[in-house]
Formats: sequence, C-alpha cells, structure tokens
Amino acid sequence: MITLDINYILATVYGKIGLPFPAMPSGFNGNPVAEAFSETQTVVKKDRSFFDKPLYRDNVLGRPEFLPATLENIALPNSLVTITGQKTIVETPMVGADGSVKEIINLQDYRIKIICTEIYPDNTWPENTLHTINRLYRENKTLTLQCPLTDIFLQAKDNVVITSISLPDMMGIENAQVFELNMVSDTYFELEI
Repeated sequence: MITLDINYILATVYGKIGLPFPAMPSGFNGNPVAEAFSETQTVVKKDRSFFDKPLYRDNVLGRPEFLPATLENIALPNSLVTITGQKTIVETPMVGADGSVKEIINLQDYRIKIICTEIYPDNTWPENTLHTINRLYRENKTLTLQCPLTDIFLQAKDNVVITSISLPDMMGIENAQVFELNMVSDTYFELEI
C-alpha cells in the first residue's frame, strides 16, 4: 500500500501549502525545510542564450515557446529539436592483452530531427505552412538553421541539409498539422592551396 503526504508534496513543489484541505489541522504551518529553501533560492529566468539568441518566442496562440527554431528565416512552429552525434572509431584488438586500442578518426555529421506542430487559430487547414516547408525540402542546397540548442553543437558557418520529411496522419484534425524534418549538418570547409 502506498501512502502519499499531500502536504509534503505541495510544500516541496510550491514551497508552501497553497490550498487548504478539509482535514488539515488548523495550526499547520507547512514544511519548514521547503519554506527555508524557497526563501533562500531566487531563480533568475534567462531570456537569451550564451550566443545572445532568444530562448523564447510567442506562438500563434500567444503562448511562450521554448527554444524556437527557424530555417532560412522561416519560423518552425512549436518545434521539438533532437540532435544525434556519432564518432568514427577504429578498434584494433591487441594480441595477448585484454581489450583493444581505440583510435578516433573523426566526428560524423550531426543528425538533427525537428518535429513541428502548426496550429491555425482560425480553424483552417495550415496549407500555407505546408507549401513553405515543401519549398524548403525541394531546394537542393544547404539551409541556415537557427536554434539555441543547435547553436551549441554547430559552428557559426555550419548549415544543414534536409534529408527527409514526414507528415503523420492527423486523424481528422482540421486546423493543425504535425511535420517532421530530418537533417544532417553540413560543415563549412575552407581549402588552402
């Protein structure tokens, strides 16, 4: 049997007990540890990244969106960004010894997946956004991706190439569309002769 102390949970999460409960004793003052912690800790919410990029923007519904992404200066709505990196490593087994010698050859391109949800507040199908995304997908060139998360991993002159696009079934929802963009990083090289 599991027992939960609601007062302790509320005090831990909110620092104080917010709502009175019918069975709460009248002289209950809350959790002194949680109250002391909430009084000494002041959280300063940053609104710009280390690279001076905004960490938030408002979406079409007026709600703040964390880690906004833009592709070729086109806002990717309600984006969820996933980055995968991998190294090329050659392993050479050692005769008469346990294990192997590892030699790092290079870092492979980053694989970036962005899942976006476009919602039109006027209850129309987001056809204009899909035309714009299709145009970006059909361009056979490198594109500029700006996102506080990808800025940490990609260099200033690095771009991306869209490798695939996916639009899942929305099961009859008329004013929203989810789309997924899979990309790889395109590292800027400068050849010296």
